Amino acid sequence: MKNIFSIILLLVVCLSGFAQNDKYSIGERTAEDLHVKKFQVTEANIEYVLTTPYVDTSYKIYDYAELLTETQRNAIKQRCREFMKNTGLDIAIVTLNENPKPSFNDYAPSDVYIQDFYDYNDFKEDGVMLIIDKFYDKNRYYDAGLAADMTLLGDRVENYADHMKPLYQDGDYYGEIMWFIDETEAVYLYEISFPKWKCLIFALLFAWIIWGLHRKKYKLVFKATSADDYKKQGSFKLTKKSTQFVRTFTTRTYSPKSSGSGSSGHGSSGGSHSGGGF
Repeated sequence: MKNIFSIILLLVVCLSGFAQNDKYSIGERTAEDLHVKKFQVTEANIEYVLTTPYVDTSYKIYDYAELLTETQRNAIKQRCREFMKNTGLDIAIVTLNENPKPSFNDYAPSDVYIQDFYDYNDFKEDGVMLIIDKFYDKNRYYDAGLAADMTLLGDRVENYADHMKPLYQDGDYYGEIMWFIDETEAVYLYEISFPKWKCLIFALLFAWIIWGLHRKKYKLVFKATSADDYKKQGSFKLTKKSTQFVRTFTTRTYSPKSSGSGSSGHGSSGGSHSGGGF
């Protein structure tokens, strides 16, 4: 009885907190229809599920904060279709001015929202996502499925932040979103055309060739068994020993400052994600 009351209370919160979502909504979440989705509903994640709007995934751009004009939203939606056709990945972009999500493990509310939004809706398993959260003044981007396995965004956190942060600070949200789509598409197409396993094989093959050439060049006529084999007998005689301090060395390691932060792990749905933001 207590669990039923908790579920009803969460549904009320969802209905009141996401009234603005009607434009993109395809229905309200219920405890019954959650179990037929691609995720498992448990006592640990039901709050995260019920505080996630149930949306029509064909929109791709969900401008709840109304940061964009209608013309801009249509242009982004069309660009998302091109992105999906070119890469085979899905995509979801969300703007917020309210965020009811609690933290989850090491994830902050902005990270939780965008991962839940992607996982608890009918987006494809492989895809990328971006949130512009004005409530927490955060921009976070994540990848899921195949994209997460390739660390599509995770290895490029600083590059994304350096280019997107100035656009965000200038209020050019349209430019920021379009840059994100263009760059992510370019990165993905590069990685699938020359994946990391090919790079590794090429590097190992090149190293083997170089090692073989050097080994052949410096191969000894006979196999030495001790240092005495390399000296001419009677040619060296030690007459005096001395110890003299010559110099000291100081070693410094350069650690560049990053304007972004990255993370990887599992969201409340148990799905694997990687990405970052600022």
